[in-house]
Amino acid sequence: MYLARVTGSVVASQKSARLTGHRLLTVRPLALDGSEQDAAEDVALDPGLDAGLGDAVLVAKEGAVVADLLDRQPGVAPTPANVIVVAVVDDWEVRAGG
Repeated sequence: MYLARVTGSVVASQKSARLTGHRLLTVRPLALDGSEQDAAEDVALDPGLDAGLGDAVLVAKEGAVVADLLDRQPGVAPTPANVIVVAVVDDWEVRAGG
């Protein structure tokens, strides 16, 4: 998992039925001091947390996390995503030596 900042949204006129009701956001990784890292952005699935532009979020980049959160019903096709927002972060603190 990593901290990221929401930098935008993805608008799709058509998308997989498994993504219906979920927003797609562009996110850029953050350093622990809050600065944006010089890294590629990801497209992350927002499962209903209502993250918005400029929000700090906790992102999981693992298909198993998506499956655990969204694919619990037997016989339902898996959600076609491997990056998901798991929290909207209000604040964080890094303690020296801890």
